[in-house]
Amino acid sequence: MKEDRTNNLLGKDLRVHIIGAGPASCVAAINLAKAGIAVVIHEQKSDVGSRFNGDFQGIENWSTNMDALEFLSSIGISINFLCDPYSIGTFYGPSMKEYIIRTSRPLFYLIKRGTDSNSLDQGLKQQAIDSGVKIIWNDRIKHSHYQTTIIGTGPRAADVIAKGITFRTSHNDACFGFLNNEIAAKGYAYLLVNKGQATFATILYEDFQKTQIYFQRALETMQSVVKIDIEKPKDFGGFGNFILNQDRNYKEDVLLIGEAAGFQDALWGFGLRYALLSGYLAANSILTGKSYNQMCSEKILPLMEVSLANRWLFAHLGNLGYDKVLKIASRKNDILESLRKQYRPSMFKGLIFQVSKLSYRSRLVDKQCMHQNCDCIWCKHCKESSEFKEALTI
Repeated sequence: MKEDRTNNLLGKDLRVHIIGAGPASCVAAINLAKAGIAVVIHEQKSDVGSRFNGDFQGIENWSTNMDALEFLSSIGISINFLCDPYSIGTFYGPSMKEYIIRTSRPLFYLIKRGTDSNSLDQGLKQQAIDSGVKIIWNDRIKHSHYQTTIIGTGPRAADVIAKGITFRTSHNDACFGFLNNEIAAKGYAYLLVNKGQATFATILYEDFQKTQIYFQRALETMQSVVKIDIEKPKDFGGFGNFILNQDRNYKEDVLLIGEAAGFQDALWGFGLRYALLSGYLAANSILTGKSYNQMCSEKILPLMEVSLANRWLFAHLGNLGYDKVLKIASRKNDILESLRKQYRPSMFKGLIFQVSKLSYRSRLVDKQCMHQNCDCIWCKHCKESSEFKEALTI
């Protein structure tokens, strides 16, 4: 990306246009609007969260010392959505031995994605509207005279995919995790239960063409150890982009945020902090004239690079290593410090990053799929959207 403008834009007749109404975009919009800047969000869908299905995700609480709730407050976000703390989880490795993982403070805060009223997406949308942000729905960007633009159109490639179900259940609130390459290629499977609703999914980092096979194996594995009733199941699929998209020539007033910039956790896909922070930094750049690129380089990229190094290390553990790691983790009274240590930049992680970045490339086209009108999770969404291309020509 080219260097940002350094002129302070406060006090000028400025209108900021944001492409996409995802979480990162809403955070940027909220902070700009609260500072008195006119903000217009252009969203090609008729509502936010439409690419999700009410599935549970998490805001991780281990990469920094700042609690996630404190972090949200620091970037101007209040809690008007489901955001429940989870401090204990039950995990299984390939041996199917049970390991209990405990933490002294929440390991993550469970949130919901989608169009439900208590979802993160709807909560942030409402905060944006309450702040005075104008949202234009079903708008695919036809204008060419925008002065300043933020692009938050979401992932542009499928570097990781999720296949799962949401359902109703009478099971108590719980968190289960599964590490086994037979059910989640170089990834993991998880079950989250909250107030009678549940999400079960397998997360794949490779072998995408066998998604349904992995999911069925994962579901059978989960049901062999968790006695849970499944009512009204609904299928869902998702994808993520964790490869940094910095190799393009953007206009100086175009700021990429969230997964449009590849801001995602490469290890486990807990990248909401990165996305939300990038939206805040984009707003801060416009309000203060500070370089957005420089702020991202200081506050996001180091964690991104460490997470990619962690991804490479995790992928090389294999099934033989998963049980060993879980056994060590279960012996600790609190694993948060150990996890936090894994996200600290170091000379070792820097060397691993140099190796890992050669191993990972975004799957903009998956040559294993030759269908013209297929419904594959990994290639249905992996080509750059027309919305994104149009935004770059603004």
